[in-house]
Amino acid sequence: MSDPRNHVFICTSPIKHYIHCPGEKYAWIEKHLGYDFLDQIILTRDKTVVTGDSSVCSKYLTVRLIYKQPNPSWEHILFTACHNKHILPSSSHRRLLSWADDWRGILENKRL
Repeated sequence: MSDPRNHVFICTSPIKHYIHCPGEKYAWIEKHLGYDFLDQIILTRDKTVVTGDSSVCSKYLTVRLIYKQPNPSWEHILFTACHNKHILPSSSHRRLLSWADDWRGILENKRL
């Protein structure tokens, strides 16, 4: 969030039938990212209606299967998680194995 050229938002989907989920997401973001990030939260069940350059997400290709916009404005970057480790990387999708990967390079690439 320190780079003025980037506008970083946390776009997250709450669990549908769990009333405490939104509050717990806010608490997690405040604890791990800081109070200032609370103004950067977008809570939505359909992330494809949010515009942007990139979306780092651990869901694989669900964008085309369950969301309203089959071609969102952003590039989906797969973030490795326990439930998607078995999926092999493809040449058409970028992947982050962890936050230690060059995610800053991805943002720089988007600015070119």
